[in-house]
Amino acid sequence: MPRVKAAGLWKALWCLISVLCLGVAAYALRYFLGRSDSTHFACYIFPLRLHIAGGIGALLLGPSQFVKRIRTRNLNLHRWLGRFYLLSVALGATAGFAMAAVSLEGLPTHFGFGVLAVLWFGTGMQAYRMALAGRIANHREWMIRNFALTLAAVTLRIYLPLMLGVLHWSFRDSYIAVSWLCWVPNLLLAESLTRSRSVAALT
Repeated sequence: MPRVKAAGLWKALWCLISVLCLGVAAYALRYFLGRSDSTHFACYIFPLRLHIAGGIGALLLGPSQFVKRIRTRNLNLHRWLGRFYLLSVALGATAGFAMAAVSLEGLPTHFGFGVLAVLWFGTGMQAYRMALAGRIANHREWMIRNFALTLAAVTLRIYLPLMLGVLHWSFRDSYIAVSWLCWVPNLLLAESLTRSRSVAALT
């Protein structure tokens, strides 16, 4: 694929992802403006809000980490945005792990969302360690993996309505499936992207 065409596709994808992140972040604000729609999660509103706050920060700051112009023209800004992004991830993942333990539909979702929280936190720590060590290529790879997990907040809100409204699955089956599908394909795609030279050159 010619470099110019690849660059155009990457920019279009980045714009789409940014819009989706902004939309999900704006939607999540409702948990701070009123009560939860779910009586179950209303009982855990404090950790839920911590998880959502971290998620909102990660969704809003994550796309900026892949803007090459920021890194080349203002590296210090890139670093500070990255620090705030990873702090948001740490908050969202820690509270998310607590929320996984009380998720609906039992053990399958406890494990699905729990593993997501652990990997989200762990990949963020690895990205930070690689940056401190000056291993920038490895840092970039771990950031791709981490942001793919951040995007679970987006893919969950795409898959769940499709399962319920289009496939007409029961809520139980849909929720169990989405607790894994919202992040496993994302992570597999991230692994593929980290091995793509064209993507590495554009990010």
